[in-house]
Amino acid sequence: MLNASCLEFCYISTPANQTLSGLKVDINLLKTFVEVTKTRSFAKAAENLYVTSAAVSARIKLLEGQLGVTLFLRNRGDMRLTNEAEKLIPLAESMINTWARTLQEVSLQPSMETRMHIGAPPSLWLFVMEQKLIDLRNDMPEIAIQAEAHSNETLIRMLEDQTLDLVLLPEPQSIEHVNSEKVGEILLVLCSTFGSSFDSAKDQPYVLVDWGTAFSGFHARKIGEALVPTLHTNMARIAQSVIETEGGSAYLPHSIGQRSPLLEQVKDAPTYRRAIYACYSEQNVNKETIRQVVKTLKSISL
Repeated sequence: MLNASCLEFCYISTPANQTLSGLKVDINLLKTFVEVTKTRSFAKAAENLYVTSAAVSARIKLLEGQLGVTLFLRNRGDMRLTNEAEKLIPLAESMINTWARTLQEVSLQPSMETRMHIGAPPSLWLFVMEQKLIDLRNDMPEIAIQAEAHSNETLIRMLEDQTLDLVLLPEPQSIEHVNSEKVGEILLVLCSTFGSSFDSAKDQPYVLVDWGTAFSGFHARKIGEALVPTLHTNMARIAQSVIETEGGSAYLPHSIGQRSPLLEQVKDAPTYRRAIYACYSEQNVNKETIRQVVKTLKSISL
């Protein structure tokens, strides 16, 4: 049976006389596997990895031998992943990320005490966290920060396997050993290029921005079918660009409506406060540092 412990053996439990480069070879097996799953082609994976197709084939055979499973089924140019390969994908990605993080940790500058890996959805980085990163650097110069943007689902997975120390999400997480602390909120308002009344917005193009599950419930209750979207997106910057260029309305952070000369807040439209939660594992070895970072983030407001 394929499990995390057998993978851990592949690249951690090596003979005592094996060098660091030996460990990298095993990580390369996982990197090759992930690349093949993405391209569904040994030749394309070889091209992307700058090796030969024979090298890719040899790496996959070696990985299959170490794990004792078959990962790919090939028949006349058709390549399918086995059930074992499907299970291996998230484990391999996690271990690749963990190894990359290990290399970063041992290469910290002398003035740095630790590295903090922080993740958030793209829209949150864009509208809030850029300035907060500056605040963090000023308040905690001893911490090397790595900032990453991912979907909510990926952030939660990376939080669970601790490839991210701290993630910022719109909802608290009911995960064992994970703390969720509200650090602020974003005021979302209906912004329009066609005046400040809800009636005027009804007859114009509407871009529906995905601000999370709770916002979807609010939208269904308060807006319903009054605004029919012509575009759906989970990227607020795209929504802003579209309505500023072509005209229309969208729910955007209040500060965007204030800063943009092309947008007005629709005063009689319902508003929504979107919470921001800082989530981290109680089992993280850097949890005391994480708590200090969370204190710095508590003033988030947009």
